[in-house]
Amino acid sequence: MSTPDNYIQYFPLEQCYPNQKDAMEKIHRSLLEENLVLFEGACGTGKTLSALVPSLHVGKQLGKTVFIATNVHQQMLQFIDEARQIKRTHDIKVLVFKGKMSMCPLKQGYDECEAKRDNTYDLMEIEKEIILKKQESKAAWDEYKSSGEAAHASLRDAIDEEREKLEEKASSLRKRSCDPLYEVLRVEDEKFQKWLFQDVRDPEEVNDYAAENGMCGYELLKRELKNADLVIANFHHILNDMIFSTMLRWMDKEPEDIIAIFDEAHNIENAARSHSSITLTEHTIESALAELNANEKSDLFTSMPVEDVEAVLSILLEVVRDTYDNRFKFGERQRVGRNWYDIRISDPYERNDVVHARFMRRMKETGYGEEKQVQELLGIAAEVGGLLDNAYHEQYKQGQIPILKRSHLKPTAEFFSQYLKLSNNENYYPVLNVRRDQGGEIYGRLELFTCIPKNVTGPLLDSIYSAILMSATLRPFDMIKSTLGITRQTCDLAYGLTFPEERRLTIAVSVPPQYSRIRDDPQNLQILEQVLQDTIENAGGNVIIFFPNAFEAKRYFRKFDGVLDVELFLDETGISAQDIRKSFFQTGEQGGKAVLFTYLWGTLSEGVDYRNGRGRVVVVVGVGYSALNDRMHAVESAYDHEFGYGAGWEYAVQVPTIRKIRQAMGRVVRSPTDYGVRILLDGRFMTDSVTRLGKYSVYSSFPEDERKEFLDVEPAKVKYSLLNFFSDMEELS
Repeated sequence: MSTPDNYIQYFPLEQCYPNQKDAMEKIHRSLLEENLVLFEGACGTGKTLSALVPSLHVGKQLGKTVFIATNVHQQMLQFIDEARQIKRTHDIKVLVFKGKMSMCPLKQGYDECEAKRDNTYDLMEIEKEIILKKQESKAAWDEYKSSGEAAHASLRDAIDEEREKLEEKASSLRKRSCDPLYEVLRVEDEKFQKWLFQDVRDPEEVNDYAAENGMCGYELLKRELKNADLVIANFHHILNDMIFSTMLRWMDKEPEDIIAIFDEAHNIENAARSHSSITLTEHTIESALAELNANEKSDLFTSMPVEDVEAVLSILLEVVRDTYDNRFKFGERQRVGRNWYDIRISDPYERNDVVHARFMRRMKETGYGEEKQVQELLGIAAEVGGLLDNAYHEQYKQGQIPILKRSHLKPTAEFFSQYLKLSNNENYYPVLNVRRDQGGEIYGRLELFTCIPKNVTGPLLDSIYSAILMSATLRPFDMIKSTLGITRQTCDLAYGLTFPEERRLTIAVSVPPQYSRIRDDPQNLQILEQVLQDTIENAGGNVIIFFPNAFEAKRYFRKFDGVLDVELFLDETGISAQDIRKSFFQTGEQGGKAVLFTYLWGTLSEGVDYRNGRGRVVVVVGVGYSALNDRMHAVESAYDHEFGYGAGWEYAVQVPTIRKIRQAMGRVVRSPTDYGVRILLDGRFMTDSVTRLGKYSVYSSFPEDERKEFLDVEPAKVKYSLLNFFSDMEELS
């Protein structure tokens, strides 16, 4: 049995950050007690190793697999790097897993890949039979030569005839099988396993290895999952119930065999929401109707009242089209482009779905009964659609059709059955989206948007052995427990920055609160421009400015472009954020100064390490609430209903926004030797704003240990604060 601290053998560095040892001790004890861990640690304070070290030790002790899930590419690279450090002194087997579509050497779709996979397995079995037939044929011929009996010659001829038929079948299957998978199945040696676990290989390395050997990297990784001590993957590999169940089967594990580490855990709710929301386009409904007409005489349809199901789907299609046609406001139709455009069909607060109501009214006008009858018809349609899927799969396997077809009847019936049950439920919100196809025609899509996804996260966190949810911005813990449906005992850990306080400065500037109604006010614009110019001119290195949205970032970029003698970068849609980030980093690392104009809800506000010369000043302009559209109002309403009136704004808008701001602030000061300035450019951040602005103040929404560092500064004095700070840093260095 372990001693209390022998997990430290997995720690690869000579010394810990302050609080890191304490975190590891508490996490280790919590894991042994099967508790969940909620772990907030300031950016750059060693959260990754704090979670990974005790998890690996407990995993080895108890035969558990450690499963890291992250939704940020940069963080995945961080986990790979630190796993490599541990690997240098400990023989841990690490596997970095990526999705099928990103690794498939043939670039096949999921369904085609599955069918080819089945054919490949069938081919392998037939080839084994052919080998046996050859052996039987030789034995019969040997018997004939030794005995001279004609029966043995006849037996050999019969066996050869069977073998020839098998060879014809194998030849046909070979054209419809997967050669890279075939090579994986054919090679039974341990060469790949030995190579894989010699180091920590990223998916690109695995794909290169596979390509050199004519194999499929994805299938190679699948085969080794059961041998891994540590699996590094994406959120969807664990939040999607079907994918996680499949991975557990490949790993030969049950949920209780998993210790999960969720990185950037403040994003779990949004990720789970996207996994549990479902959609149905009108084109899919049309295809389901065409499928009914094409197969109405099929034996598969004998148990289904085809005319009744056709009536259900026809009325659904008619209602969808009529609804968006009738709900377009003046000029709105012309604004619809290639991206999905939401049309309100239900009040975000009342849940009175007009599509549901219109559909049932039309059904009754046509002579059909209550919703129960519709659900029975949809159940039959889904069952028959499943039988069609099986038939299509077999036809593709046999080479009777060149492309694998999927039943449209099944997903249409299943979606609409769920939609009728849940569209007026407070935890869901129905939306009708429209967009233009390539021909310029508008078509619609029904969406059932999940407001509170704890139906996904709750059962998952209940079923696994233990989990560590870690982030630099996880608090308030009670809220995360409520929204994720956590009912188990938890260990709640929070560590602020322990780096020297004199190496960081946080100032709240007393500019007018940046409400949307005053953003264009000339006086407000003048104040902001002056503060930003003073900041850029007096910063001791790169400056990152986070605006409330992309429009504001672009507006201020244009104001300063060509005015200042520094290099400016704009984070905008359609331009690679990674390329912008690399160029921006290079300027700072080479001793120059650059300014990045970006926005709070973009991809550069979290999961990006602006350490040392990459960033010296972060500016957050305004509070930057997320877009308060119908979806957000529906989420707010759902939280009000679930947790009490008033919780909606706090849970859906206020806290997620403060988390984003805290993430942005954490982009600088990433190590004990690093230094930087965080500027909050809005009166609502100021220490006295609670008294002056009441409910509009956001000062109290920050954790106490963070807000105590806020210093109120007048706009004209920002430049002096910067000059003094960077002068002090020069003296310290």
